[in-house]
Amino acid sequence: MLRLLRSRPNLFSLASRVHAARGVAESAGPQPHFIQVHRVNIRRKWFRPRNIIIAGCIYYVCYRVYKASVLGTLGAWVDEQEKELTTSEREELEEELLEPLFIPLPFTTKAVPSPPYRYSDPEWKTFVRVSKNKDQMRAIQGSLAEIVRKMAVATPELTQRCGRDMKLGRYWLDIQYPPRPPPTFVRKGICIDSDSIYVGEQPVDSLVVFRTQRALWPSALTVSLWSFSEALMKQNALYIAKLFGLEPTPSPPLQQAVDRIQQKWKKPSTSFPSASTQTATDDGDGGGGGSTTDAEPPAEKQPPAPDAGAGGALPLPPGAEPGKPKGVRDIYIIRHTQEHTSGAWQAFKQTFAQTWRPIRDLPPRGSIYVSGLVEVTTSRCFLTIDAAAFWDPKTENFDMKTATFRLRTLRLRTQTAAR
Repeated sequence: MLRLLRSRPNLFSLASRVHAARGVAESAGPQPHFIQVHRVNIRRKWFRPRNIIIAGCIYYVCYRVYKASVLGTLGAWVDEQEKELTTSEREELEEELLEPLFIPLPFTTKAVPSPPYRYSDPEWKTFVRVSKNKDQMRAIQGSLAEIVRKMAVATPELTQRCGRDMKLGRYWLDIQYPPRPPPTFVRKGICIDSDSIYVGEQPVDSLVVFRTQRALWPSALTVSLWSFSEALMKQNALYIAKLFGLEPTPSPPLQQAVDRIQQKWKKPSTSFPSASTQTATDDGDGGGGGSTTDAEPPAEKQPPAPDAGAGGALPLPPGAEPGKPKGVRDIYIIRHTQEHTSGAWQAFKQTFAQTWRPIRDLPPRGSIYVSGLVEVTTSRCFLTIDAAAFWDPKTENFDMKTATFRLRTLRLRTQTAAR
């Protein structure tokens, strides 16, 4: 308590004493100094009985809290759901629990070709029945042609160019009966049973296989990125060659067109819409004739732009509002990068549109293949569309997941020569 009441030493007196001691040491002459270095190895005791006991108590308390709050609630909910199960659902659940656990192995998926149809197969009997029924065959062909017409009407690009008054014209559709069902896919994996662990095979959905292949081998994206890189490298090479004066001289017409475009962009746009033409007819004593004048309103004087130097505001980007803060697109680096990669990005989109194909599943077993040409007529033009789809006898409908439609030709009804 008395130490708190003790006055603190004066810093100036302490500094004077240090300087005085240093002066005495210098007057006494140089003295040898011996520096001894001692290596100290600090060992920390990791395993202490007290820490182990405290950690064990904390873990036990956390486990009890988790078990009571989470596992207890889930257990009560499962018990309530189990009481509401019917006898059939309970049997299905028991069968699923008895099935062995399957852990698939990567890169072990393979396609297994299916055996051809036999005379005794129900699918082949359906093929024979459909082939003998001419009315049903014509109904199948007409149904696919009508689907093609509806798909054409639902396409905005075609309706904008050809009109919405699309009618079904002629169609040439062929019906084919596949000799064998589509292949199946299997993959290997580790099967864990109640008695043993072994390596087995299990069938897998074909759509899952196709999506996995698309994710592992994105060919369309790879080719598009290659086109992007190629176009960007060519653009940079031409720019470097232009800096060194090695740019190839274009043809005179092309050079003139480029010069006109550059002059058009460099010329400031100062044109305004002219005022409406006014006709004044003087019927007074002067007897003057009518006069027509085109008057333009005088341009308002704009305030001088603020200086971007010291103390002045930075110039706003084109198209930006004065009171609105600049966005990310208004930054110079981002805008310059977008302009520099615009040509390469256009090449990327063009290649991607040419190589991208949607993922299509295999048709159902026992389906009938229908393919050919369908003509759709409008008041402006004729459309010829390639169509291919599988007709499922079980549902008596076309499987739209595997259907493909592609525009083959577009012919105008009236063609005029250039003047």
